[in-house]
Amino acid sequence: MLTRKLALVLTPVLATTGFLATSAPAQADPTPGITCTGWTYTTYTPGLTDTVQPTTVVDEGNLNIITDHSPTGSCLAVGSAATAGSRDVTALIDLSCTQLITETGTETVAWNDGRSTSFPFTASVLRGLSNTVITETGTVTAGEFSGDHVVETFTALNLAFAACLTPAGVTSLDYADVITITPL
Repeated sequence: MLTRKLALVLTPVLATTGFLATSAPAQADPTPGITCTGWTYTTYTPGLTDTVQPTTVVDEGNLNIITDHSPTGSCLAVGSAATAGSRDVTALIDLSCTQLITETGTETVAWNDGRSTSFPFTASVLRGLSNTVITETGTVTAGEFSGDHVVETFTALNLAFAACLTPAGVTSLDYADVITITPL
């Protein structure tokens, strides 16, 4: 009986105010994206000199994974469970100390949430007074973050290139790595 009286009392209030309590609309899932920092350890065989030559390049990239060549890192993801990632790439490229890379290729990052991200990229190199920066740009074509835009930068100190003048050349470099994947 009390329930019926309460309903009768509320009905005129709702009718006169036009107010009707409803549940809040469902929140849309945030647009997925991720930004990670880490390090890429790259070896060159034969070592880089001032002469352009076919060179086997092996990249071991770690995003927020601590190793001997990756002392720090971080990842901030939205709409993803990924908190770290890695990639290993081997390529044969014509390189020298003065001609690092202007290339295209496909990169795949394996995330620690069991998913991966693949994207074709175009790379460009800028050698400044103190750093050499390689920038890759592309769009994710497969896996997590599909359709999103990618910018990845690799930065090495120019002092690391001092061995270019030696017969063995530069046989390895540590690059600080930052990758950002955002919706288009």
